[in-house]
Amino acid sequence: MAWKIFAASATGKSHAERGLPCQDAFAHAVVGEVLIALVCDGAGSARYSQAGAEFIARSVVHALATRVQQGEELPELSGELFEQAVASVIGLARSALQEVSRAAGAGLADYASTLVGVVATPERGSFFHIGDGVGVAQPRDGAAKPDISLPANGEYANETYFITGPHWRERLRVLPIRQPLQGVALMSDGAMPFAMSKGNAGLYAPFMEPVERYLRGVADIDEGNRALAATLDDPRTHHITGDDKTLLVALRA
Repeated sequence: MAWKIFAASATGKSHAERGLPCQDAFAHAVVGEVLIALVCDGAGSARYSQAGAEFIARSVVHALATRVQQGEELPELSGELFEQAVASVIGLARSALQEVSRAAGAGLADYASTLVGVVATPERGSFFHIGDGVGVAQPRDGAAKPDISLPANGEYANETYFITGPHWRERLRVLPIRQPLQGVALMSDGAMPFAMSKGNAGLYAPFMEPVERYLRGVADIDEGNRALAATLDDPRTHHITGDDKTLLVALRA
């Protein structure tokens, strides 16, 4: 298998103190050498955002994996064609979520969530992104700069864009990955203060290098996931951020 994937979420201190659940979610799949992965961050102000994040993460990854299984070479598509393919999948997931919201007597905005995802082989691929969070593609060439899909926020502090918003299609961004990879990291904005370097120029090496070194050496994926969850839930992170934290690390095996 071309990829080893580890992922975990931890409830933020501010949510735990208010008795709220973690509103982040993640999903991933591998089809042949193609990695499909997604991290969603539910809006803290939306009453069913946890369910929305989980629904979108599962639905979008499953749909993209199905298309790859059916022979569609998504990682090879150009930026515009890849964007169209991903927009089609997200649009269908959004429509299905709207049906869920109607059945619950709620509005689509009650399930608000951001989205940062990737479809890639070890040689190339693309990020797709609505709202905050970060995607980082670590190049195989250690001297090369990583490809980074940065957050996009609104005009005001603590504002961002959601898949449930009326202008979601305009907010969908795609970033090609054009260099061979040694790994990919996706994270919600709660993990960014300690996992990203200053100015979001790359992964923060004092935190990420020990994490990746351990994960590369661990034989059991579940053990790696538990260790990653414990790291995210370390009380020392509570002094850095009170937000929910999700980190997905995909490494070339």
